[in-house]
Amino acid sequence: MIFLFGQIMCVKEILLFICLAFSPLSIFAAENPSHEGTAAERGSKQIKEYTIPTSFSNPVAIARDASDSLWFVEQNSNKIGRFIPSAQTFEEFDIPPIGSIGGSPVGIAVDSRNVIWATLSADNSILSFSPAEKKFKRHQVPTPDAVPYGIAVGKDEAIWFTERNGNKVGKLNTSDGVIKEYSIPTVNSQPSGITRDINGLVWFIESGGNKLGRLDPEHGKINEYRIPMPFSNPFDIVSDKDGNIWFTELNGNKLGMFSPSLKKFNEAIMPRLATVPSGIAIDKMGRVWFTENRGNRVGMFEPIQSTFTEYDIPTYRSLPLGITVDNRGIVWFTETDRDANKIGRVELPVPASPAESNAPPAFKTITDFIRAVQIIAGIVLILFITFTVWYVRRRRERSGE
Repeated sequence: MIFLFGQIMCVKEILLFICLAFSPLSIFAAENPSHEGTAAERGSKQIKEYTIPTSFSNPVAIARDASDSLWFVEQNSNKIGRFIPSAQTFEEFDIPPIGSIGGSPVGIAVDSRNVIWATLSADNSILSFSPAEKKFKRHQVPTPDAVPYGIAVGKDEAIWFTERNGNKVGKLNTSDGVIKEYSIPTVNSQPSGITRDINGLVWFIESGGNKLGRLDPEHGKINEYRIPMPFSNPFDIVSDKDGNIWFTELNGNKLGMFSPSLKKFNEAIMPRLATVPSGIAIDKMGRVWFTENRGNRVGMFEPIQSTFTEYDIPTYRSLPLGITVDNRGIVWFTETDRDANKIGRVELPVPASPAESNAPPAFKTITDFIRAVQIIAGIVLILFITFTVWYVRRRRERSGE
C-alpha cells in the first residue's frame, strides 16, 4: 500500500504540473512584459515623456487630429496645447481672457474638419478653435452655472457635452451654433464622460448617480442603467467597434463594460489596489487602455484573454489623467501633477512573428482552457486506472506464488 500511495502522489504531482503549465497564470505571464525587467524598467523602455513649455499648466484631457497631432487643454494656464510628434515640438494658444477669471478648460475633442472643441467649466461655455485661422469662438450654455465637462463629436458633426452641475446633456449644432439641452432623469447625477457609439447613440457617465446613460438623438429620450458596483464613482467612457460601452470606476477600482444588445454589465478588477483608473481609450485591436491616476501607471486590458498589462510612468507621482490612441497605435496621455506637467506616450514593440516567437501559445478564451484541463484530467484518470489494474493483478500474481 505504501508503494501504491507513492505512485498516486507521483500522478498527482504530474497532474499539478500539467495544470500549472496551462493555467491562466501562464497566459498572463506570456503577455505580461514583466519578464523583461522590473516595472520601472518597463516604463523607462516603453514610455517617453515630453515637458510642456508652460510650467504648472495642469494638462487634463487629450485628443488627436487626423494628422496625429495631439491636442490637450491646460486647465491652470487657460490654454490649448498642441504637440507634433514628427517634430517633437509644442505649440500653445492662449484662450482669450474672461474678465478676472480663466475659462478653466476641461474636456477636448476634434471634429472631422480638424476644428478643436473644448468645454470651459468656469465660463459656462463651449469653445471652438480653428488651427488654420487661429481663431476662438465661444458658445454660451443656456443653463446658468451648468459647468460643462465632458465633450464628444456626434453624428453630423454635432458637439455633445455633459453639464456637471446643470444635470443635463447638451448638443451644439455646429451649422448655426444653437445649443439644445436634455435633462437627466436622476437628480444630481453629476454627468462626466461622454461618447458616441457605432449607431450614433450618445452615452454618458453619471458619476453622482452611479449610472450609465444613453441618449437617442433622434427622439431625445434618455435611458439609464445602474452600475452593479455601489458608489463606484464612474468617470470616463468610450465605445468599441462592436458597440460595447467601456468606462472607468474611480472608487470601484475597476473597468466596466456594458453590452447594449444584452443589457448586461461586466467588470474587471484592477490587478493592484487603489489605482484610481481614470481616462480610457480603445485601440484598433480592441485593447482597452487606461490611466491609473494614483497608481502612476498606464494600463492595458485585453478583453479576449481577460489579462492586464501595466506600464510604470518614469516621473514619480505624475497623476496621469487623459488618454488617447493615434492612428499608428501609439498611446498618449497627460500628466497633471504641477511638477510633472508632461505629455507621455506608450509605444509597444512590434510583436514577433510565430516563427520568431518561442512563447507557448495562449488560450483565447476560458472555455478553451477548461476544455484542455478536462482532456488532461481524462488522460490522467485513464493512466491511473490502468496503473491500478496492473498493480492489483501484480499483487494477485505474487500472492499466488
